[in-house]
Amino acid sequence: MKIYFSLLGLQGIAFQELDVSESITAQEVLELPKIKELLDDETFEFKIGVNSVALDGKYKALPQNYRMSDGERLEVYKPLSQDPKERRKAKADLKES
Repeated sequence: MKIYFSLLGLQGIAFQELDVSESITAQEVLELPKIKELLDDETFEFKIGVNSVALDGKYKALPQNYRMSDGERLEVYKPLSQDPKERRKAKADLKES
């Protein structure tokens, strides 16, 4: 089965197409040598998601329990450098001045 892996990291954008077994979990994908090499270069704490939904145990299972399906995209999210709400508030405050 084919799945996709995407990472926007400090070294740029990485996008991989992977042929994996039918029963692979998201955590096992992260442990593949090709993917592990990409993640070793990154210094930030990251979160994992599938097709833009975080694997946080609320809406989708945690990475070690989530079984990937054919065609899904496993994504690595880096932390935001700014809080979007605070940025909009600061921008609005500048306009009022």
